[in-house]
Formats: sequence, C-alpha cells, structure tokens
Amino acid sequence: MKRIILLTFVLCLAASAASAEGFGLRGGYTLDPDQVHVGGHYNVGQIFEPIRLVPNVEVGFGDGFTYWALNADFIWDIPESKFSIGGELGMNIVDHDNGSNSDFGLSVLGDYRFAGPWFGEVKLGLSDSPDAKFTVGYDF
Repeated sequence: MKRIILLTFVLCLAASAASAEGFGLRGGYTLDPDQVHVGGHYNVGQIFEPIRLVPNVEVGFGDGFTYWALNADFIWDIPESKFSIGGELGMNIVDHDNGSNSDFGLSVLGDYRFAGPWFGEVKLGLSDSPDAKFTVGYDF
C-alpha cells in the first residue's frame, strides 16, 4: 500500500511538473538519519494570501536504509526580503532490511533565495521527521 501511495504521489508530481514553470530539483544532507537526499518539487503558488504550497518528494540514502519523504511545504515569503519561513507536513517511509514503516512528520523551515533560480533551505524536524535537513535547490 505504501508503494502505491508513493507511486501515485510521484506520478502526480511528474505530471503537473511536466507542463509547469514551478518545477525544480533539490538535494542536500540530512542529520539523524545521516543521509544524502535528492528530490524534486513543484511550486503550486499561493493557495491563499500570502501562503504558497510546494509539494515535494525526496529520497535519502545512507545510514543503512532508504528514507522516502512525501512533503507538503506551506511557505510564507517575507515581504521585501529574500527569506521565507514555513511548515511542512510529510509522509516519511523508511525501507530497511526488515521491511518498511511509515509516519506522518512535522517540520519547520526557513529558506533563502539566492540570485537567480537557486535557493537554500533548512528544515528542523518537530515530530517523526529527521532532526535537520540542509538543502540546495534550483527552480526551472
């Protein structure tokens, strides 16, 4: 069942991203678990003033298992600033030798927009999420 949910999410993300300008790629380092992660995102835009929605999928490798994260980031762009803050609700799936398990996680995030399409992001896990994620991304 978890694989069906993951596949559905990835296909929806890919289908919407194929025809949209809000698609991007991301990657970085995760603390506890200690992993390297890669993924993609789609900036849906403002779902209500001033909050925008950015669903994303990330896969983490290392520390003896694979970590799948299906996330919905709710982000507030601070006016007249390159900084943003927000929160994340995610489905985290851990695949290891003994099977897999999943949890819903909650994180807070902050990001900074560099010149052009590049950004840096920090996420701090509050509940059933990695302790910290440091990510660099690119928007197409």
